[in-house]
Amino acid sequence: MKLSVMLFPFHNDLKDGSLSALNLVERLYALGVRALEPMLRNTEDEPAIWDQLQAAAADFGMSYSCVDAGANLIGESDSDRAEALDTVARGVEMCAELDCPVLLIPGSRPAPGMSNEEGRKMYSEMLAKAAQRTTDAGVTLTIEDFGVYPEFACHSSHVLEVVTGAGPEIKVTWDNGNFLLADELPADAYQPLRSRTVHVHIKDWLPPPPDSDQGIVTPSGKRWVGAHIGHGEAQVRESLELLHAAGYDGWISLEVGVAPALEAAVIGANYCSGVWNSL
Repeated sequence: MKLSVMLFPFHNDLKDGSLSALNLVERLYALGVRALEPMLRNTEDEPAIWDQLQAAAADFGMSYSCVDAGANLIGESDSDRAEALDTVARGVEMCAELDCPVLLIPGSRPAPGMSNEEGRKMYSEMLAKAAQRTTDAGVTLTIEDFGVYPEFACHSSHVLEVVTGAGPEIKVTWDNGNFLLADELPADAYQPLRSRTVHVHIKDWLPPPPDSDQGIVTPSGKRWVGAHIGHGEAQVRESLELLHAAGYDGWISLEVGVAPALEAAVIGANYCSGVWNSL
């Protein structure tokens, strides 16, 4: 199992000093984590912390599994789209600096007054343009099933529609938990996207207490809040079994959604490694 961890859940703890970069990397390495997944925005907002993380990662021989460069490729104007493509370019530069093979671009959504169908068509067109900035650099451009806008490009059928329209260069970061936000079981979402999947996120969700207004609401009205990986309803075990059976050999990146993040990472890494090693 090639285990990675997304860094954004630790960002506030690193900023307020309650967690050091060295301690974070040291603990992750002890769990069997061998790669990190940074977020471009966080590295640009806090360059000193990013320098510390890179130094610690180098000390432990860590790799980088993916760079997350959030950008709305649709926007509301040509200038918005040009800015988004500039973000892609910065993500490509970061991938080159880190010898990182995958660039993830989350965050696209339809403009006001634009239908989801129109938005997905433009999304495909803009991804094709973005790919022109990645392929020559040897970087694979991916999108994920983005749960913040669950009716847009979160269900596997909509993700497949977008990447198919964009062309064969565009691949998928397969996120088990986000499919729940589109009212789709993760186990049902793997085969449709298997051939395009080059990177994986693993997270978990639970329903909030009755009458709670917390969490993300699905199109059917269900609510989900973050849970310890392996202790929720996002079919983590089933997802890992599918990946293992398919011979997936890419990075599996943990996205912890419970505080404190380091404790959640310990629970998640131990659970996923235990499942994988039992298969």
